[in-house]
Amino acid sequence: MLYGGDYNPEQWPRDVWKHDMRLLREASINEVTLNVFSWAALQPDEHTYDFSRLDDIVALVSEYGMNIIMATSTGALPAWMSLKYPDAERVDFDGRKHRHGARQNACPNSPTYRHYAAELASRLAERYGSLSNLEAWHISNEYEGICYCPNCARTYRDWLRARYGSVEHLNAVWGTDFWGHTYDSFDHIYPPDRAGDGSYDGPCAVLPAASLDYARFFDDSIIDAYNVEKKAIRRFDAQTPVTTNFMGNFYQYDYQHWAKDIDIAAWDCYPRLGTPASDTAFWHDLIRCLKRKPFLLMEQTPSRMNWMPYNALKRPGQMRQQSWQAIAHGADSVQFFQMRRSRYGCEKFHGAVIDADGTNKTRTFQEVAALGRELAEVGPLIEGSMPKARVAIIFDWSSWRGLRNAIGPSNDLDYLREARAMYAELYRRNIAVDVVGVGADFSAYDLVLAPALYIVSDADAARLNDYVRQGGTLVLTVMSALSDEHDVLHQGFTPAPFHETAGVWAMETDALAPDHTVPLHFADSSDQTDCAVQDASTEQTDYAARVLCDILVSEEGTQVLATYGEGPFYAGKPAITGHRSGEGVCYYAGAFLNGPAMREFLGIVLAEAGIPTVNTNAGVSINTRYTADGEALTFIINDTDEPRTVTMPRSGTDLLAAGTPATLKAGATAQLPPFGVMLLR
Repeated sequence: MLYGGDYNPEQWPRDVWKHDMRLLREASINEVTLNVFSWAALQPDEHTYDFSRLDDIVALVSEYGMNIIMATSTGALPAWMSLKYPDAERVDFDGRKHRHGARQNACPNSPTYRHYAAELASRLAERYGSLSNLEAWHISNEYEGICYCPNCARTYRDWLRARYGSVEHLNAVWGTDFWGHTYDSFDHIYPPDRAGDGSYDGPCAVLPAASLDYARFFDDSIIDAYNVEKKAIRRFDAQTPVTTNFMGNFYQYDYQHWAKDIDIAAWDCYPRLGTPASDTAFWHDLIRCLKRKPFLLMEQTPSRMNWMPYNALKRPGQMRQQSWQAIAHGADSVQFFQMRRSRYGCEKFHGAVIDADGTNKTRTFQEVAALGRELAEVGPLIEGSMPKARVAIIFDWSSWRGLRNAIGPSNDLDYLREARAMYAELYRRNIAVDVVGVGADFSAYDLVLAPALYIVSDADAARLNDYVRQGGTLVLTVMSALSDEHDVLHQGFTPAPFHETAGVWAMETDALAPDHTVPLHFADSSDQTDCAVQDASTEQTDYAARVLCDILVSEEGTQVLATYGEGPFYAGKPAITGHRSGEGVCYYAGAFLNGPAMREFLGIVLAEAGIPTVNTNAGVSINTRYTADGEALTFIINDTDEPRTVTMPRSGTDLLAAGTPATLKAGATAQLPPFGVMLLR
């Protein structure tokens, strides 16, 4: 199992390198990521390349028996390129042309950038592609940002021509009759920036379809730039996996759209102090499902994180807990940024394995070393194993973007928050979840949840309707299936593509004032016992709707699970319904639910789907990965900074126990210390 992370030799005198390698090996580090931001050093001018320093650090890392992930170093432009070829730099949303500085500063549609990036990647692959300890190629670094420059404008028009064929078709799809926006030529179309249709505040535009298409276009632009480098690498190295490192909470790029182009999924995980463990797990599951195989935890901090209002330390044991959480959800690596703390620059207060003292005496180093010993012992058993989920949550970038673009119905509407709220209840119940795109194969799942699936094409709606008719259980919510793939409202009884399947019609939707809720009354609170999981105590009067409330008209044969309580004029109207369609059932939550209501509702849904809850005390999570031979590896993790009593969900041997591991029987209890971890084989 890879254990390591970013090492930046350019920041250190050469006499420090060997000292650092000795310390890293002492910490059981077996991999380093090199060359992330070295373009200026590798290519001091457009005609000169100098790999001498990189050769030396590669030789030293190899001498110490460590593997290498080699970055292409194209995440930041060298100054000579910015100055001589200004087309390589971006133009921002406000129309400002950028000069040399920052990072991810290149326009992906710049021919200059693509030429030199491909040339550098090619030379790197020719030089290092045959290394026996090369584990992967890491293209660029943490892609981010949008460009609105003339290069992008021209390429965008070509993209639109290919997508729509004629400007008349584009006008019809975009609805350009609105506010007289009709185009007579593709050449009249510009990116939706501040000077044009984005003037109301980014990312919102007068024509939401234009904003949605520009986001899709820029996805393709970044992926194309990535593939320019990948193709250059493949000229000299046909086998080593090629990837890049994604980030969470990042609507600008659709990671699901990247899945076919990366060989292995990788992401950088930086939860803030106090971030719910379920929020982090949500992204682990989403990244794992990109390739449906183990992923790389490419970066995390071993101690404190930069870029926050305050750089809080990870508490004792918390780095280990977060690392094992990633592994429990499918990671086959634990990697850090950074191996040694920077002496200068804006990240000099970011945590590192080796701190400024340069010793092995810090708490952080000792925790890293202890985790390294654990991974060296049990990593080979875990590698390649995978979770198995009967439940899927649909997370859709078009819906995320479309709801961000929308003016109304509520500024409190947050697609990511609602998806994570539904996921959090499943996490609380220790139910394995796949987080998938709307184009996934749903036949493998007993239950599919689609919170606020705002944008859905007729074809994808038909697939979900077929899934229900063939015996699946589907959950829809308020703001589901309002618009098609162009963000044009579906016509008919909302949710029009699912009207017959859902057996309900949302006649109107009320937006609640901030912090205002509407009581909900469930017809049957049979799940109250199950709701006591993790010490949750819920009374019927605590159930509430928040943010948005559909005023529902239920069709004949539709079961009303909950109604709105006193207060609004629609008190007594249906709020949550269930409807059988073919062999399956479709549930519709006409409001976003508070925690108690979510527990009650999903308890009903899970019981219908035959999916059991695994009871634990608050803050304890249980996940299982299965080897190719069917062996179960069960991770029991205390996500809190307080001790917890746990009940063994199955019999097994705790591979992380000190001394000679004892067999623990199913139903037996044990104590987990703060941030404690058990691994049952």
